[in-house]
Amino acid sequence: MKVLVTGSTGYIGHQLALTLAKEHITVHALCRDIHSPKVPLHEKIVLFEGDICNKTSLKRAIKDCDYVFHTAAYTNLKCKSIQNFYRANVIGTENLLEVSLQHGIKKFVFTSSLSVYGPSYKDIPITEEQPRLSSYANDYELTKSMAEERVAAYAKQGLPYVILNVSKVYGPGVKTFSNGVNRLIELIAKKNVLFVPNRIEVTSNYVYIKDVVKAHIEAMKRNLANEKYIVGGDNISYSRLFEKIKTLTKSQTKIVKFNYGLVKTCLAVSSFLGNIIGKSGLSPQVLEALFVCRNSLSDKAKRELKYRTTSLEKGLIETINSLKVES
Repeated sequence: MKVLVTGSTGYIGHQLALTLAKEHITVHALCRDIHSPKVPLHEKIVLFEGDICNKTSLKRAIKDCDYVFHTAAYTNLKCKSIQNFYRANVIGTENLLEVSLQHGIKKFVFTSSLSVYGPSYKDIPITEEQPRLSSYANDYELTKSMAEERVAAYAKQGLPYVILNVSKVYGPGVKTFSNGVNRLIELIAKKNVLFVPNRIEVTSNYVYIKDVVKAHIEAMKRNLANEKYIVGGDNISYSRLFEKIKTLTKSQTKIVKFNYGLVKTCLAVSSFLGNIIGKSGLSPQVLEALFVCRNSLSDKAKRELKYRTTSLEKGLIETINSLKVES
């Protein structure tokens, strides 16, 4: 069996490619720079230099493959140009869908985000049946949702798919822009003081990287198609997460809270000035994305993909050990 993995130098794609290779599956790993230190290396991994926005490179990489795992995405929420998001997340996905259809791919497994559902409503966890109840908070959410629509449209042309809506991922792996929880662990372990907005009671869902990878592989193997699955773990507030990390790292970090509204105003001013001088930074939209309730359930994945989750405490311990940050 041969599979194509896009985004193989990214957090999820790197781990997925290595895990597939260890299961004796030949992996065609698409990456923009085959000399990157983040490239997954294994005798069963064949590197292909290319880009999802270049159909010629996609056709080379997908040759003789049976399945496609599309993990590549543009995720930099600091970016103020929707074109960067649209080009990678929508046009790039459409290119890959077109080439996959032409090559008779058996199943297209698409890595999406829990954020496409928007915030959870009050204390009700997000499920696959929940309609989006709010406008899109940023260009990433919008373009990932648009990409999902493209994926579903190609099923009508004969390309089976599975969409996995992944929550906040953490765990051992390569350092990338999307390693927010891992960076938080390092900050709490190393800093004497951590300044945060005073909305740390909002809750989000956190999922261990190895569980995410297993869900992708099960989505490929099982006789299921044209379905969406939320892939998550534990729902927990920032305040409880901070305390867990402090306990496990034996950290004495003091958490100092600032008024959320004041922080948001300062970021709005900073963002405005940044636009004038051509520098990007943390914006109010990014802040909103970080401090919004996003509880979820993965019951459908547990039933149909036989998905199993690692407890948050066990996952954090393994992550802390991999980061070597315990005091």
